[in-house]
Amino acid sequence: MMTKSFGMVFLGLALIAPFSGHTETLKDAQDAIQAGDYPRALGIYTMLANQGNAKAEYNLGQMYINGDGVPQDVPEAVGWYRRSAEHGYSEAQYTLAALHFRRISSLASYEEAMAWYRRAAEQGHARSQLNLGDLYFKGEIVPQDIDAALGWYRQSAEQGNGEAQHQLGVIYANGQGVTKDAVKGYMWLLLAAENAEPRHRVRMGKILNFTAASMSPEQVEEARQLARRCMDNKYKGC
Repeated sequence: MMTKSFGMVFLGLALIAPFSGHTETLKDAQDAIQAGDYPRALGIYTMLANQGNAKAEYNLGQMYINGDGVPQDVPEAVGWYRRSAEHGYSEAQYTLAALHFRRISSLASYEEAMAWYRRAAEQGHARSQLNLGDLYFKGEIVPQDIDAALGWYRQSAEQGNGEAQHQLGVIYANGQGVTKDAVKGYMWLLLAAENAEPRHRVRMGKILNFTAASMSPEQVEEARQLARRCMDNKYKGC
């Protein structure tokens, strides 16, 4: 009886054992990088990437393009970025598009770059939305389309992207391709200043002062109220 019971317990442990070990994760790889253990990070990312983990594929691209613990290898990095982008990872899609515009390695297709920016933007990637807005507004790579530019700027601005908010502010304040609206322009510039990086705040202050100089006190106050309401609504419906 004792032997039979022991055998049943051993069988149970044998079945559990394969699932009780630690499975290495993206966090383990990140911890390894912070500890300077690049070989371990590389091993974990490679294992996860070969399983189709899109973020691991992207992180491998980062290691190869920066030469973090491996010889710098731009084509290898691009290959991992592409795999990650094709698996739907928006940061990889954005990076791949940016590499096209920087003409990195053999990448120099503006058409493909636009496609990757769009795929990332449609997933809510704020920087890709901003860049699409810039491309449509400037009209240098694609035909100028002010409505498309405003649409992408607004989507990015609604996520709190200060650069997109600044672009909207300048467009409305100056009437660039739209009916001039000083109040709406000043509102967006106020929001942009609120979200600006510290190194840009002095410049943003000067832009605000310059814009306000051509507005009435009532217009400035209206814009401030709209900006407060916009922030309360988390930039939606501004």
